[in-house]
Amino acid sequence: MAILPNSNVFFPKGKVGNLVFYTLNGKTVVRSRPTHPHKNKYNPSPLQQIQREKLKNINAFLKPIKQALDFGYQEFLTQSKKGIHFAYSEINTKGYNHTREPKIDPAYLRISKGNLLGPENAELVKNGNALEFSWIDNSTEGKAQPTDETFILLYCPEEKKCIWPSVKFRRETGNALIELDPNNFSFSWHVYLAFSQLNIKKKEYILSDSVYLGLI
Repeated sequence: MAILPNSNVFFPKGKVGNLVFYTLNGKTVVRSRPTHPHKNKYNPSPLQQIQREKLKNINAFLKPIKQALDFGYQEFLTQSKKGIHFAYSEINTKGYNHTREPKIDPAYLRISKGNLLGPENAELVKNGNALEFSWIDNSTEGKAQPTDETFILLYCPEEKKCIWPSVKFRRETGNALIELDPNNFSFSWHVYLAFSQLNIKKKEYILSDSVYLGLI
């Protein structure tokens, strides 16, 4: 695949000989057409079937939280690579097993990645309809600041539902409280926690690696 430079030259679209021209993220891209149909396109091997099923399952697992993943991986996003692609890599290498049910282990999901100092000794307790988070205030270490804000995500993949609370809590407080409304109280949630820090000049956030706090 090649990306053609922007210019006043007119590039075709569609098939031209053994080349295919198309637009990707506002740029003209050209790739060669396969010389013949792949022999396993309609008759895949058992291993190919497993790989196709893995691709389908992981993408379906991540799709409901793709906006949160774009926030969590924003330091690494490109025109062609989004947060869902980075999260896919984590699940693909560690959290997928085609011989078990469910095949995906949400404990291996990482909702954010970055060089910011992450939560230290983070814990989660369910108290009635409230989720009580706690962590050690490590705001004097590394790049951490007392005003760093929580990035919390609750995810129920069976229902394809997620909660990304708009309320934020500071690193210096060492605790957070999230109350579940009656519509969400009955679900089982996988819970993730990270910290974010706003770069005022760039108007962008830097993130920490997320931690998995379990299923509640």
